[in-house]
Amino acid sequence: MLDATLALLVEEGYAAVSGRKVASRAGLNPSLVHYYFPTTDDLLVTAYQRGAEQSLERHKEAALADDPWAALWALSIDPSRTALAMEFMALANHRKAIRGEIARYADEIRAVQSVALKRAMEKAGIDLGPCTPATASVLLAGIARVLVMEEGVGIVAGHDETYQFMEWLFARLKDRPGDGMGGGTP
Repeated sequence: MLDATLALLVEEGYAAVSGRKVASRAGLNPSLVHYYFPTTDDLLVTAYQRGAEQSLERHKEAALADDPWAALWALSIDPSRTALAMEFMALANHRKAIRGEIARYADEIRAVQSVALKRAMEKAGIDLGPCTPATASVLLAGIARVLVMEEGVGIVAGHDETYQFMEWLFARLKDRPGDGMGGGTP
């Protein structure tokens, strides 16, 4: 049922999701969907939670990488879940239950990212001034979202340069003293 829900969200948008459509897609009786999920919100929240848990686990793994900057960036620019994330964000404008879940998981993911980036900054002896690890997390996510969303509709002007810049930045943010941000010699 959850796979059918997610597929409908991506293919037809959140407005197309109903117990009847999910049941049809999953080859089930509609009453079975409503037995497990009394309301469409219950179904949507559960589907979101499953995907958000998977995303949280991937972020925890990336946070433990030798280069968390690049690992978190790679997760952020992965377009495979962007269409789904955009549908849930749009849905959150209309359904409080989804809005609350998105905020809760976003806060958890932001905390994981911030801890990882703080560790990486301390390890490399990097001081980014007013750019805290939480700020860096917001910037990474924001830039990645813009790139992925624009590419999804065919906008690519400036993207190659932005990817190159981010690679350049991550190379300097790694544990490499002497690169102009840390200290010592390379």
